[in-house]
Amino acid sequence: MADPELKKSKVSMMAMKSQSHTRSHAAFGSKSMSRMKMRKGSFGFASVPGIRPVERTSQLAIEFKRPPLLFLNTYQLDPHPDGIFNVPKVRKITEETLNENFTGHRYNMQESPAVALKIAGEVMRKVKALQFNRYRICTVVTIGQKRAQSYNNAVSFLWDHERDNYFDAQREESTAFIQVTTFGVYLD
Repeated sequence: MADPELKKSKVSMMAMKSQSHTRSHAAFGSKSMSRMKMRKGSFGFASVPGIRPVERTSQLAIEFKRPPLLFLNTYQLDPHPDGIFNVPKVRKITEETLNENFTGHRYNMQESPAVALKIAGEVMRKVKALQFNRYRICTVVTIGQKRAQSYNNAVSFLWDHERDNYFDAQREESTAFIQVTTFGVYLD
């Protein structure tokens, strides 16, 4: 006759707290054995910042207490005058990045996408370092090959003309062109 312990599901075996967490390999398959090797009291909170162990209050586990989070409404609808999306600063960053990474660039189908990603990443990182508070920064970079074709680019989305802004830069080399557009969209 089969042992009643073998008929229990793996989930019910995991829930049994009163018995030891290590069981013999013969009683359970190799899959369940890997799940059964757990340390008692390890709930995964040790690496979470802000959670500290409190004194032991039970025999089963250490209780953890998270400090209370308090969020107050700011009722701020307009950006702070010092934190407005500053187009001249973004222009300077974009021009410097293009001078460093795109000057003398020759279009190559394999290398140009990597250059576009590099430029977009650098512009985003440098603009975010300016810390425009409550602005979402979005950078779009397009690199194309010059082959006597036309190029039209249109961007359309909901826009607040008083708070949102953008900067657009174009550059041409002998075999390629680039367009870098950086948007600063205010979050209210």
